[in-house]
Amino acid sequence: MSSEQSRAKVAFMIISDDPARAVPGMVMATRMKANRGVDVRVLFFGPAVKLAASGLIDTQLADLRDAGIGATACRANVEQYEVVAEIGVRPLELVAAGAEVESFALEGYTVVSF
Repeated sequence: MSSEQSRAKVAFMIISDDPARAVPGMVMATRMKANRGVDVRVLFFGPAVKLAASGLIDTQLADLRDAGIGATACRANVEQYEVVAEIGVRPLELVAAGAEVESFALEGYTVVSF
């Protein structure tokens, strides 16, 4: 088995708008990618999109980007919480969360939530 085939795949669902709960997940995602070469994906869902829009976790969002992790946010939640402009200036791609979670399952990612 090649190293590409044996590499772990972990999807982090950030669902909390509490930085004390969400930041550890982002830090772990960044470190797993940088230190262990893990195939990491990050999705902000539900109240977490408010946190992402707030500016409180801009450092962690930049760290994700710098580690090569293209973080995503639920388009419907961004619209629901009326944070379109705020999310637009952050390194997050808007996605359909249902399709994103389905791809996690189809592609064999282990999903953890924070």
